[in-house]
Amino acid sequence: MKILIIEDDPGIVELVSLTFELGWPDVKLIVADTGEKGMNILESDRPDAVILDIGLPDTTGFEIIKAIRLFSDVPILMLTVRIDERDVVKALTLGADDYLTKPFRQMELLARIKAITRRTQHGDQDLKVSNGPWHFGKTLTELYRGQQIFHLTPIQGLIMQSLIKQAGQFVSAETLAAKIWGEHHAATADDLRVHIHHLRKKFDENRSGSGFISNKPGLGYMLVGE
Repeated sequence: MKILIIEDDPGIVELVSLTFELGWPDVKLIVADTGEKGMNILESDRPDAVILDIGLPDTTGFEIIKAIRLFSDVPILMLTVRIDERDVVKALTLGADDYLTKPFRQMELLARIKAITRRTQHGDQDLKVSNGPWHFGKTLTELYRGQQIFHLTPIQGLIMQSLIKQAGQFVSAETLAAKIWGEHHAATADDLRVHIHHLRKKFDENRSGSGFISNKPGLGYMLVGE
């Protein structure tokens, strides 16, 4: 597997390199310190995933996400020092799959990369799961409500897979986080909430109405009926 990191901070690049050397040595890491170099490498080397810094010397990560999504659906994990949820939702809306805030834990980085590349694997692709009008297409990133299709990120697909399986019941935030990022994740409730918010926004933008995903403090999230 090849992973491209577009990051101009040598310290972050060194940390990411060490993380993969220790935790996922089969990965080949390709480095670009500008957006332009990153785009050139993306087109020539076709990596399996991209780790993208939001603040770059020649452009912004937002512009890079938009450019990548014009021709590729490669999984994108954005790195950001920003904690403004609006920036995160903007990146997810443009096509990023997940985000990680600097400074980050090394094992958390690996967990998130593995989560967003899971769509190229088959271990979690239980596509037969359905409930009422909800069902998946060829992958977990194709969700149908009746005849209407929603194109999801891998993480959104894993969330909806769990909620559809247990429709009408609350699924705890901890259970969802473990499903997405693994048992030893360090994700917070806010991380999950951002992805749920983006799912709700996606459903509403497609004019399907809102209120499909209910939440209750202490209980978690639930897919509700019509």
